Amino acid sequence: MTNLNDLKIGDIIIRFGQVYKVFKIEKATVFYHKFLESFKQATSIFSIPQDSIEKTKIRVPIEKSKLEQLLTTDLEDLKVDLAMSLNAIKGYLNTDDPVEVMRMLKMLTLMRDENGKLPFSKKEVYDTMVKRFSSEVAFVYGIDEKEAKQKIEDALGRLKK
Repeated sequence: MTNLNDLKIGDIIIRFGQVYKVFKIEKATVFYHKFLESFKQATSIFSIPQDSIEKTKIRVPIEKSKLEQLLTTDLEDLKVDLAMSLNAIKGYLNTDDPVEVMRMLKMLTLMRDENGKLPFSKKEVYDTMVKRFSSEVAFVYGIDEKEAKQKIEDALGRLKK
């Protein structure tokens, strides 16, 4: 499923880096909850009119082959601007584009000092981006979020300064 207007019950969507499952479509409104929660356990239920979905950053999950490529060969090729301000980097926190997320994570990784540390504010942004993206990585690979976080950090750890 690539057309968000064709959503059906059981489809998976990504919104702000989190994985959600469509559980009801009624009166042209799509209802969804976090993927790992059943409807009865859901702490939050979200809805959106079907005709508004295309106006949002909601998307389908990245394909596994594209994710594997992003975490390996494409990561080296992503262009970064090490002079980008923290505020500009923070602007990418709400992106739902996996390529942009990895580009920002690559940039933050390359900004680490000789001891591998980031300043506190940049570390917070890095951790937030990894946490959000690990949800999708976990879903795509069928692993838990802790393993997904490690997979992302392993990919970033292979970068050369």
